[in-house]
Amino acid sequence: MDFIKGLRDRTVFIVGSKKNAGKTTFMNYALNRLRGSAPLGALSVGVDGEAQDLVFGSPKPQVRAEKGDLLLCAETALAGADLHCEILNVYPFTTALGRPVLVRALRPGRAEISGPENNEQLGEILADMRRHGAATVFIDGAVDRITQAAAVGKAAFVYVARVEPDNLDSSAAALKLLWAATAVPLCRAGEKLPEPVIIIDGALTPGRIPGKEVKRGTLVIEDFTKVFLGWQQWVELSNRFELRFGAKPDLAAIVVNLANVSRADFEKKLASPALADRITYNPYQVTR
Repeated sequence: MDFIKGLRDRTVFIVGSKKNAGKTTFMNYALNRLRGSAPLGALSVGVDGEAQDLVFGSPKPQVRAEKGDLLLCAETALAGADLHCEILNVYPFTTALGRPVLVRALRPGRAEISGPENNEQLGEILADMRRHGAATVFIDGAVDRITQAAAVGKAAFVYVARVEPDNLDSSAAALKLLWAATAVPLCRAGEKLPEPVIIIDGALTPGRIPGKEVKRGTLVIEDFTKVFLGWQQWVELSNRFELRFGAKPDLAAIVVNLANVSRADFEKKLASPALADRITYNPYQVTR
């Protein structure tokens, strides 16, 4: 099944294991695959499309816009942009880069996209994009910002990882945790759960795990984007408690970009055929 087609008409968060994991490259690929009669939207949790990474100074892929695309850009980035566009809205809130501006591309060009500073502003911008015709909206995530995926109801997300020899073990552990978390059921109203039922508000960190004196029961977590545990900590937690989530955004795809690591070696670390079968390896090359 072509998972790209399944992203149509959804709000899709693209999140990653680290900076420069390939999130913007994937977004360009997905935008190109889905362009058609309905406009597409794109924005970022941070800043994307700039020529160089603002932190590391390394080259970055440009965000490629086509006629009709809806983009969120900071007002300071529009003056020098290689983009002929129509301004649809200038939002009253400000960011470090100035006010966010919603534009419609009038011809192909390159853009530096950005985003708001909180989830309330994000919701307003997404609703505005919908009103202007964007059926599918992509949000290019920043490092460790997977928590944004829970900000919008019925959101989907694509997880992108760049796996290299020096992060092979940690990347495999992060994917195993992600995969295990997606299997945790939602907490249903009226469901009879093992006592005691412990509700975790906000982030689940190692310091918020119930003490060893609590040997059983149910742990209800807001959503899996609030889980900040290592793989072994998650395994131990799962052995002690029934786990439930209050909400769970849909994991649409896992994209892995391997760099100097073989697929066989990586999947050996995963030790899960079901997880390995769910991974798409570098789709940009597969379809060329």
